[in-house]
Amino acid sequence: MNESWDARPSRVIYRRFAPDEALVAGLDAFARSEGIRSAVISSCIGSLSSLRLRNLCRDDDGEFGFERQTVDEILEIVSAEGYIQPLPEGGIRTHVHIAAARPSGELIGGHCEEATICTGAFLYLQVLEEDRGVDG
Repeated sequence: MNESWDARPSRVIYRRFAPDEALVAGLDAFARSEGIRSAVISSCIGSLSSLRLRNLCRDDDGEFGFERQTVDEILEIVSAEGYIQPLPEGGIRTHVHIAAARPSGELIGGHCEEATICTGAFLYLQVLEEDRGVDG
């Protein structure tokens, strides 16, 4: 099934994340507090002290599943993208994919379940839909 809808950008918001702040939970809370129903992450850079990934994989039987990995080390956010999407029951979903570099330059990434900010992170969010009455 193909699903699409017409999105009209309304504004771009800059959000700075502080040390020890959670990236995904922080973005989700920020969107709720600002009444953001739909948005696209247009840019995100910074540093992490921990990254929890959940990536799609295939098991020995050929079935799809998820592999989880936690990386507790200093990483540079090379890129993060994702979205905030309205849910049919009225809430929102915050979904982030991330690429991060170890000091060696080796990249790791995928679906970001959560990440803890190290020295700071800087995110730009393209807002598509807002509702001042949203509370989650």
